[in-house]
Amino acid sequence: MLFPSWLSHPAGKTLRSARVTLASGIRLRAATVVLAGLALAFGAALVRGDSTDPIYRTLAEVHPGFSVFHDPDGNVSTKEFAWMHNVVTHYDTLFLPDTMIITPRLRQMVHLIYQRTGGTHGGETTFGHAWTADMLHWAVDTLAFAVDTTWWNRRHVWAPSLVERNGRTYLFYTGVDDQNDQRIGYVSTAVLDTSNTEWDSTRVMVWEAAKTSWAVPDPPVYSGQTQFRDAFVMNDPEHAGSLLMYFGAHDSIDARLHRGAMAVGVARSDPDDVNTWHDLGYFPKTLRSVTGIPQLEGPHVFSHNGTGNRWRLMFTNAGSPPGENGGTTIRFIELAPGESPADTSSEHWSAPIVLREYMNGLPSSYGWSGSEHLRVGNVEYLGGFTAWSINEMGISYTRMVYNGNTFTIAAPSVTSVDEYRSPARGLTLAVLGWAPGATQAKFRIDSPLALAAKLEVFDAQGRRIATPFAGEVAAGRTDVAWDLRARGGVGTVASGVYFARLRFAGGERVARLVVAK
Repeated sequence: MLFPSWLSHPAGKTLRSARVTLASGIRLRAATVVLAGLALAFGAALVRGDSTDPIYRTLAEVHPGFSVFHDPDGNVSTKEFAWMHNVVTHYDTLFLPDTMIITPRLRQMVHLIYQRTGGTHGGETTFGHAWTADMLHWAVDTLAFAVDTTWWNRRHVWAPSLVERNGRTYLFYTGVDDQNDQRIGYVSTAVLDTSNTEWDSTRVMVWEAAKTSWAVPDPPVYSGQTQFRDAFVMNDPEHAGSLLMYFGAHDSIDARLHRGAMAVGVARSDPDDVNTWHDLGYFPKTLRSVTGIPQLEGPHVFSHNGTGNRWRLMFTNAGSPPGENGGTTIRFIELAPGESPADTSSEHWSAPIVLREYMNGLPSSYGWSGSEHLRVGNVEYLGGFTAWSINEMGISYTRMVYNGNTFTIAAPSVTSVDEYRSPARGLTLAVLGWAPGATQAKFRIDSPLALAAKLEVFDAQGRRIATPFAGEVAAGRTDVAWDLRARGGVGTVASGVYFARLRFAGGERVARLVVAK
């Protein structure tokens, strides 16, 4: 498949006897200059990134209400994952006859660290690392992290979680030892970038069942194998410098009933110390007696529309329990307004709510497991790995849309990256009320300032189909219509996937829509 040339980025280029001009104005002469840039070109191809590891290019599978990321190896599936967006340095390059001008720019990237399983990776010993600038086109390092000889993670690595703290990125994860006991620890890196990311060689175990007052080590109901996993770690909104960790563990309540079950617990780190943690207890509303779930997994929390209030704790009905068909796997409990996300008091949390029922049967989340949340600027995404897929499992994601105190999910309109601290970073592009069979598409532009912009529509082969808008966007809200029945007077727009790109000084926005006749 061909992809739009305006989305490509060279993976690298070699110049011989070239003169190099840096943005500072310094010129260098070198016998050979090698530029190893971000591998964000697109296609079913193998490229080389910032290291000697192979980097694969893959395009998200686009559906009307969601998109799906797949591992580049068709025999390998995805499971638990973590998202993060950050700011990294990229280099714009201008080639002149005998000069190369390199201009560094700070831009945002979205990262996806995920557990690989199935096929040759059925042992679940590796994490893949994918990155993107637009949530559509991904570059993937399939062997970014793996088990090693450290005692607590020799057999498996599961369930990654990413958090930034004190200028470093921490990868928390579940390690499984030779006795199949599970514990939680981390590695860290100075910067989470592309394939040149270097994780510390030391792997630190920080949290295990024996350190809590309620999780059960070596439970007989699990043949003595400690169930303690699926950490979700975030910055504590109430204690500066501290982290909160949410995780799943076999609880003492169900242990006394001689039955398998997992509950969600929470711990807090000391300020500016990721190695020292304190048990804050478990959430009674996640006990099996309340949820009816014998294998609860994948807890994570997020506040309502980035407000730091009305927190939701989301989790998964995992495994293949009787009666489950993929429609009720994702559930959540809601925290009362103004209460602390670390408060485990039953009276402050709602009864469990099934996500799909909450959204009145909207099918976008069907088959999800191990859900996660991501906020990029003022745009939020919700996703899960497709455990109930009839094909190989992927990571499905869609955009969250808030309405008062409620939310729903919709087609994942793409938010591209901007120059760091651009005054237009708050600008958004959305597709309004779209249905695949409609004859007119309406785009909404919300801009914090007046600026010149151009909105163009491209097909999946990169051909420009229409230019619905070119001119001055006013500060505030602007709606733009695109008539699908008039393709430059040549006829109606054919069925397929289309990309609308809004370009402006300092950045761009991309949205996609599926046309079906």
